[in-house]
This record gives sequence, C-alpha cells and structure tokens, in this order.
Amino acid sequence: MEASALDSALRHSIDLSLPGKRAAESGSVAVSQTGALYPAGCLGSETHLLNISSELAALVRAVHADDVHIERILTVVSDARTPVSPLVLKILADHGTRTGTPISYTVCDLLGTVLFEVADAREALPFYKGPGMVLKAFADRAVQTRRVALDRTSAVSPELQLRTWALAGCDRNFPTRDGASGYGAALLTASGNIYYGGQYSTFEHRLGVHAEMGVLLNALMDGAKDITHLGLVSTKSPDTPCSPCGCCRQFVGELSRAFDFSPAMCLFASGNETYTSHTIEELLPIQWTNKNDHRR
Repeated sequence: MEASALDSALRHSIDLSLPGKRAAESGSVAVSQTGALYPAGCLGSETHLLNISSELAALVRAVHADDVHIERILTVVSDARTPVSPLVLKILADHGTRTGTPISYTVCDLLGTVLFEVADAREALPFYKGPGMVLKAFADRAVQTRRVALDRTSAVSPELQLRTWALAGCDRNFPTRDGASGYGAALLTASGNIYYGGQYSTFEHRLGVHAEMGVLLNALMDGAKDITHLGLVSTKSPDTPCSPCGCCRQFVGELSRAFDFSPAMCLFASGNETYTSHTIEELLPIQWTNKNDHRR
C-alpha cells in the first residue's frame, strides 16, 4: 500500500467527523489485510450515550463491506490532549480476537506527531481478557461493495427491494458468537443508492452499533444525506414486522433533525413480505433533544 494513499485517507477521515458541540474531532482509517482502506469520522449524539468513536465507525464500515480482517487502525485527533480511550482499546482487542487478526493502533495529532502506538491493541489492556474466540463465520467471507443501486426498471416496489437488501445485511453483521441471530438494515437515498449491513455486536453491549445505526453511519460517511427510506429486518421476527429499539429511534430522530431528512421507516418480516411503514415521529412521538426546537 502506498503511504500517500493512507495519508490521504487519514486526512479525509477527520473531515468526516461529526462530533457534536464541544467535542474534539477525530478520524480513523481501518486498514484491511486486503489492502482496502475504510475512513470514518466520529459521530456525536445529543444524548452522548449514542456517540460512535471514529475507530468503531471505521470497523463498522469494513464489516459492512464483508472485510472483517483489519490489521491496523490509524487515528488523527484535532486536540492532542485527547486521552486514549480504554473502551476503544477494548473494541479493537475484541475485534482482533474474533477475527484472529491482531490490530495495531496508532494515534497522532494534526501535525502527524504520534501520541500513542501499540503493535497489538490487546497488549495495551493486560488486565482485560475478553471472552471472545475466533469465529468460524469469518473464515471465508468475500469482500463486496456495501452500496448498490435501486433497480428503477423493476416491477418490484422500492420497499420490497429494500427488504431484499436488508436481508442481505443480516449476513454483514459482526456477532459475538457463531450462530447468533442477526439484524439487517438498508436505506435508500433520493439519488437511488441503497446502503445495507448488519449489527456490530460487542461484549460490552452498550458499545455495539445496531444495524440501522450502521447503515446511517455508512451513508453519512459516504456523503449521502438525501435519505428517503430506512428498512429493518431480523431473523428473530420471521412472521411479523420487527421493531426498532428506543435507542435507534432516538438516533434516527437526531440525525433526521441534524440533516433535514425524514425517512419512511419500513419494518419487515424476515419470512414473508409483510411490512409496515412509519415516520420517525410516529415511532418516537415526543422526541428528546437538548435544543429548544422539540418536534412532535
């Protein structure tokens, strides 16, 4: 891999940062064994509980491309005083354990000065012994695009096309164990692009990224903000439409306000074509915000 390509991706990653007010910007690049680069910025939340670090965002982007064997994470921070997060180290350690590929981790400032570096994230947490093991599900996974185009010539409705890709997203998840149930999501943009993927599970459950959050993250990191539909499916709900959790409703609500989109929320059954469609206001009628412009 050319150093110039990696440097360019790292500079681009911090431009993708959406940290929220009073938070430092950060950007990360996940480097795969395939040589692919996955840049991402951090994504802030009004609640702070739903914040996604740039390192986790980069891993989600790689997983949604079915490219799970990440060997390096590089991060750039806008404030050199930003402390290294043990939660981020834990995420990297767990990811490396489940794939069998150790992840090296480097943090630098905007001038390129290295602030922290470790050859294997697991070495930075000698007191932590995660419960994970190498998963068989990651043995033979082919790297593919995480974005496809809506077939406007098809007789199949956009909603049911979305269901097809949400189901495909179930196979783009990152479970904590083999055989775990899956969630898949897909979103459609006004320009006709469909993003799809599954959940990123963690042993520290609060640090996971649900499927809906992951596809929204991917779209935003790709510069897509014209989101018209967001679909969800789960292997847990074969006969009736599944339902998004409260955290995801809050997450979608915040981003809808921040980027002025109002997606049709399509909730699918995994075993048949039954689905329901709602606005985010219907799913979360009294949305919490730390601003004064509450929407109902």
